[in-house]
Amino acid sequence: MKKTYVASVAIAVALVMVLAAAVALTNPSQAKSGTLAIMGTDPAVASSGVSDATVAYSSVYAHQSGQDMASGWTQVSGSGTMDLMASQGTAQTLATSQVSAASYDAFRFNVDSCKVVYQGQTYAATVASSTLTAQSQSKVNVNASSSAAALVDLRTFIENTATTSSPQFVFSATAVATTVPPQTTASLALQVGATLDLSSQAWWSTFMSQTSTNLNVQAIISGNTMSLTLQNAGSADAQVQEIIVTPVSGTAFLSASLPASLSGSAVFTVTSSGAVQQASSLQASALLNGGATVSSGSSANLDYTGSAITGAQLTGILTGEQYVVTCIGANTYASTTVVAS
Repeated sequence: MKKTYVASVAIAVALVMVLAAAVALTNPSQAKSGTLAIMGTDPAVASSGVSDATVAYSSVYAHQSGQDMASGWTQVSGSGTMDLMASQGTAQTLATSQVSAASYDAFRFNVDSCKVVYQGQTYAATVASSTLTAQSQSKVNVNASSSAAALVDLRTFIENTATTSSPQFVFSATAVATTVPPQTTASLALQVGATLDLSSQAWWSTFMSQTSTNLNVQAIISGNTMSLTLQNAGSADAQVQEIIVTPVSGTAFLSASLPASLSGSAVFTVTSSGAVQQASSLQASALLNGGATVSSGSSANLDYTGSAITGAQLTGILTGEQYVVTCIGANTYASTTVVAS
């Protein structure tokens, strides 16, 4: 009789557990959830003369670990604007909401528009990278007992593909993400628009050192040839997607800036096989993808031989003149000055 009683109790407990699981499945409000905030930062590389750039963003999503990239996306509430030039050393909360308690490994949002302030006037930029997806270097774990945050680092280029008097800007970007440590998250105000000072965050310095390139460029150029030797001393692989050759007289380079206009430059695209092809400035900016990989700690050579190196206002390479050779791509910006031979 006692055995029958124990068996009945065990069956009853099992039924209760099954019913509870069914309720959790059919009633999402009963499932465990937690707060997830997605932050963004972006010290953009922009054409010389650009003093400010702002993007409008929407449709923010987080991707649950263990699912393929075609599914597993959860929307996180948030939309607004982000000042790219003011984000040096700071991060801004882009979206925050309750999501299922789980680990998340990627984040995505749309760039709806971009406005650029150039020489005191505001211009609308063409958005070549309208959907940005950032794979996270570390999983972001959301649970019901505490808040979690991810930080998306945009790697943005803003190029003037026309002239200095009639500029036409193109916005292109890639992104990578990391988790914000719980001790930092605990002290944050996670509402959309809130900011975090990154300058004193040791974890951020570590993330940057692990995901940054340090590309050294040596160049030889003449009328119809160009030879580049690239050495990557950084911790991350470099992608070289575009090469820009600009007369020193036609540009005033500042730290982390591109030529004021690509119309006075010769522009080249680089394929995944390392082939260098001359292109129009607009083609190069709109097709900022692919590119040759220079692995961390290694070197690579890129060579061009063909028709005369020219641009819209660059009629050819003149022997003895100085030129700035700039290499850009996902996670990569480097330049050097060379005297044409």
